[in-house]
Amino acid sequence: MDSRSKQQPGMSANPTDKGFERIEMLLAATGGLSLSQVCAVTGLEGSTIQNWVKRGWVEHPIGKKYEEVHIARIMIINALKECIKLEHIALLMSYVNGKPGDDSKAIIKESTLYSYLCEALKQSSQTDDHSKSGVESVINDVIKDYRNPNPDSRVRIRKALTLMMFACVCTDVKRRTEAMMGHILMELEKPKIEEIEEPLPKIEIVPEIVQEEPPEVLEDIIETRKTVSQALREWDISSVERIIIDHDEEARITAQVEEEEAKQPSKPWYVRKNTK
Repeated sequence: MDSRSKQQPGMSANPTDKGFERIEMLLAATGGLSLSQVCAVTGLEGSTIQNWVKRGWVEHPIGKKYEEVHIARIMIINALKECIKLEHIALLMSYVNGKPGDDSKAIIKESTLYSYLCEALKQSSQTDDHSKSGVESVINDVIKDYRNPNPDSRVRIRKALTLMMFACVCTDVKRRTEAMMGHILMELEKPKIEEIEEPLPKIEIVPEIVQEEPPEVLEDIIETRKTVSQALREWDISSVERIIIDHDEEARITAQVEEEEAKQPSKPWYVRKNTK
């Protein structure tokens, strides 16, 4: 849950160019921040911060008040968590200052370490040089005023800050990559949306035969129609006359036969009867 905690709108995990300055002003005015105030400052959810405290990555608040040591550790973890595992961030902080609550091994205030990180990121962004040598040059300039009797302290701080710097740069590159990918995905989806929203083509209603048949077939069909029409017209004129003529001819022949039969003498019934 910790690594997937969401930032509140308008807030960022990236260190600011003012370092821990704005938090010091709040602490001076309030004497300590409540959990809800820490959430408002960092953009983290309260359950995330409480889980970090429970795991021992952040000291327990004093009387439900989060002071400089708590908030500095929370802001450092928040700045690195997108690129470094939370367990590894805890080990990194132990490498610098030991376990939370044990000041015997601490070599730097974590609020100062956070301010160093902010200043190093600010200078690196101006030169736009994120090579290892470029980052180390910026860090050496940022910690030039650091003083500690232990000669190993400066080495540890330089190593820790170098790692933290690259983590923040990677986080920024990751976010830019995701933003660019989002724009590309939108472009890929755009034609589909336009295709859906495009009005349907206007369909013209035309005679089916004209729409489907090729020109040569149409000519044959038209010629056939002309032939049939012509035949019907000819039938209307001649066929009736033919029927009348045929009927008259048949009637004339029938009348002639009957007339001839009437002229012949009648035969006895026994002669007219057909026998087989």
